[in-house]
Amino acid sequence: MDVGIIEQNPQAAPAKEGARARPRLAGPEADVAVEVAAQQLDEIRQHHLDIYARRDVVAQTVTAEGDRVDWVPVESQTSDAPAEPPHLDDTGPGAAERPTLAAARALAAPETDRGPAGTVPLLRKDVSELRPVGTLEDYLAKGPYRRQFTPPDDPHPPAVGAKHKYAHAYQFVTNYGTEGTVNTWKPYVQWSNEFSLGQLWIVRGSGGALQTLEVGVQTYKDLYGDWSPHLFIFYTTNGYSQSGDNLGGYNTDVKGWVQTGTSTFPGMRMSESVVGGNQYDTLVKVQLWQGNWWVRVGAEWMGYYPASLYSPTGLRSMADQVDWGGEIVDDSDNHPEPTSTAMGSGEFSRFGWQHAAYMRNLSYQSDANGTLARLRGTTQTTNPASYDITADFSGSTGWGSYMYWGGPGGV
Repeated sequence: MDVGIIEQNPQAAPAKEGARARPRLAGPEADVAVEVAAQQLDEIRQHHLDIYARRDVVAQTVTAEGDRVDWVPVESQTSDAPAEPPHLDDTGPGAAERPTLAAARALAAPETDRGPAGTVPLLRKDVSELRPVGTLEDYLAKGPYRRQFTPPDDPHPPAVGAKHKYAHAYQFVTNYGTEGTVNTWKPYVQWSNEFSLGQLWIVRGSGGALQTLEVGVQTYKDLYGDWSPHLFIFYTTNGYSQSGDNLGGYNTDVKGWVQTGTSTFPGMRMSESVVGGNQYDTLVKVQLWQGNWWVRVGAEWMGYYPASLYSPTGLRSMADQVDWGGEIVDDSDNHPEPTSTAMGSGEFSRFGWQHAAYMRNLSYQSDANGTLARLRGTTQTTNPASYDITADFSGSTGWGSYMYWGGPGGV
């Protein structure tokens, strides 16, 4: 009987003394627990199989990085005609004197197999590789357990389950989007139900009325079936308290997202920077445009969330906070010591270029016409002995407002 398991990263150093996997039960109690766990895993896998069965798949390809891709007609995703994106007038801010490489490359090479004209790519996970522990609701939520009303500007431990830890910079300001460039790494993640990410948040509301749109790069074995970094999108309409179709969740695991781009897609693998070597990054932008929250990755508008998913007091017409930074999950229920899951590159911010992860040229859209203003954020860390952030919002360099962030965990 196949059940979910919590795996330790096979690339890990020997576990610290006291580290353990989730304990096994014995006797009749164990039989019941195994049966429940098997049912939960089957429900998660069936959720994906149902999604894939509903797709109007015209072609299937595999990227050089190993992503399995379904190509579907763009119009098959929505009952309305797909929306038109904002004007794409440039390729985003340059890297100044520090050369970088494009991190989102899965479908960029000319020789890459693509679907026919009029189709767009959607990730198809290898369902057999998914073995998360917990319910479908847990799986769809942002973390191994549902978070209860935990906005990114006030990152206290959630009411139940694992701890979310942050090193980020936020600004309370009326805005209609944000943009910046994110440096991508493959952080060490200790357990399969923990994640490490670097992202942006667009936020409005509080408590159960909190609404967000989130974009970034994430390593999360339970969600993707591997230990590699992936591009992700996420949204919540209800303070993270419920996930599901048109309520919130990741990528195309729930309804809400409309894919229009053909070179980038939610869930795709991202390139990994090398300590002391090549640095990979990607422009990420969110813009409210003609009733939709558009997401741009690199030189392409990837797609959008209809603003109608959100409430009038939420993100329907504007946001009132912008946030950039790192986040990890520490599933302390599974192990007694603090997690060794790393954030960013796993190096503290003081190590700087080619060592610490960075976010650069950070700005927000100050009006509905697309005017950009430099981010002037307030930095915050929840566990500074494990993860930190160093920011410069003066705009005195070619990186504009920028920050280095991350750390090794373990404290």
